[in-house]
Amino acid sequence: MRIVVRGDRRDFGLGSVSLVDLDEARAKADEIRKLARGGGDPKEQKEAAAKIYITFDELAEKTHQEWIVKEDSNGKHIDQWINTLRTYAYPVIGKKPVHLISRSDIFKVLNPIWKTKHETARRVRQRMSVVFDFALEAEIRTDGNPVADVLKNRNNDAPKVKHFKAVDWIEASAIYCDFRSREEIGALALCFTISTAVRSGAVRQARWHEIDECKLCWDIPEGHMKAREPFSVPLNAQARVILDKVEKYRIGSDSLIFPSPNGQDKMLSENTMRKLLQTRRPGLTVHGFRTSFRQFAEDETNFSREVKEYSLAHTVGSKTERAYNRGDYFDERIKLMDEWGLALAEGSVFPD
Repeated sequence: MRIVVRGDRRDFGLGSVSLVDLDEARAKADEIRKLARGGGDPKEQKEAAAKIYITFDELAEKTHQEWIVKEDSNGKHIDQWINTLRTYAYPVIGKKPVHLISRSDIFKVLNPIWKTKHETARRVRQRMSVVFDFALEAEIRTDGNPVADVLKNRNNDAPKVKHFKAVDWIEASAIYCDFRSREEIGALALCFTISTAVRSGAVRQARWHEIDECKLCWDIPEGHMKAREPFSVPLNAQARVILDKVEKYRIGSDSLIFPSPNGQDKMLSENTMRKLLQTRRPGLTVHGFRTSFRQFAEDETNFSREVKEYSLAHTVGSKTERAYNRGDYFDERIKLMDEWGLALAEGSVFPD
């Protein structure tokens, strides 16, 4: 049929001749005319109807592609994000239209794994909530996020958090000095991680153009940070010693600082530093050295809590407080990191 919609001449198909008889075609045409006379747009109505009846698994895949894949640089996390939903949510609510899913449906997904796989259940809940946030933004759903506080009052069911095993700062110093004398790239990456108190992922991704010419500052791009914000790290003397030692691997400003032994263009495996550390101190984790640094800062220095927390790229204060506090205490952090470097340099080599 041909009809004027909001002042524009438009054509609409009424269905295949082999499937739609003349009476049905006339009935459809009458519906379209009535909608157009009332100021509506048949095409918009059709698109809205299709959008409303999208199923949870379809929307989860769309959310994953548009919100997670495009914004997250961590390939492992990207895959885990959607795989947890495919494993635990899809079998229960995957084929149900998003606008019909209720709190009881969310409960059916989470309850069977809440006690036995609590951390997994918590992540499934958070990721389902993101999907429904997408639905609300796209107006696929208008009556709120059904995940909301489902099982929130049952958080006491969770097992106690197991913290990363760490050593005190004195032993961290000894470990640093032991590995500093070695030449393999994994050992040097471990030493750089310890001396900067940065997460190992940022170290493995670090490239030479992130380091200033004097090797006094490391500007980490937002994509390499957990908080998704750029972060500048003052480099102490010990960190600069490590950079001097790995200079021989440098092939350009964009090359990796700690490339894999398997190729200059390949990133160091996330297990390399951990396995190397295990050979000397079974049970320790690389991440635990951030705790060692924090303990040192607390027990051996007089810097403010804000300086100590900012040195670990932790969020400090409420959103309102952060809005009024634009500084990152960089000058104070230079002094703190210098003191940490001196403490590391005083360590003795491991006894065998």
